[in-house]
Amino acid sequence: MTYGAIREFTPYVGKDAVLETRLKRAVSAMTKHGAKSSIFKVIMGDRAGDYEIYNFYESVAAGAKAMQGFMSDPEMIAVNAERSANPIAEMRGPWVGRMLHNHMRGNVTTVTGVREYQVARSDVPKMMELVPELQKITDAQDADLGVGVPLFSNDHSMMRVVYRFKDLDHWASSVDAIANNQEFAALVEKANEIGTLMRSRVLMKL
Repeated sequence: MTYGAIREFTPYVGKDAVLETRLKRAVSAMTKHGAKSSIFKVIMGDRAGDYEIYNFYESVAAGAKAMQGFMSDPEMIAVNAERSANPIAEMRGPWVGRMLHNHMRGNVTTVTGVREYQVARSDVPKMMELVPELQKITDAQDADLGVGVPLFSNDHSMMRVVYRFKDLDHWASSVDAIANNQEFAALVEKANEIGTLMRSRVLMKL
């Protein structure tokens, strides 16, 4: 199973460039100690303008080992010291989730679409019953599909559906195609009967 640790950052006005540099240094330290780490910027939808760091691990044990390593790394210590002395963003997290479904086609992806549903934990299996049909639709667009739920978070009623695309053109053409897909529309209706769509956003990898 894949686990993800997500950190969210809302930059202060005029501090985007400084924040990006600082986040890249942090990700370098995280990667050195075993995290599969990436930085994204939210370019549309909920929290547009924010930044996010995603760290993925094969197990909780692997995540704990990596975290102990990078938190004691000199570069991360320096970044945290700068953050304390000169705050340039509001940070939230990390919150930790687990992937219930994570189908990757091997493409290099730079754009991610995220849709967050409020779903009772008892209804998660019902939502997962829709995934095979959704996978067929995303396969037709040559896109990746992931579904995750929180493991450690302040919101355990959230289910995150993630679509990954090669680039912004691929995302746009896929959205156009899916918008006219009756099978997708039927799946959305079924999902709305089980849970409630709360937030959506589009992220671009830096």
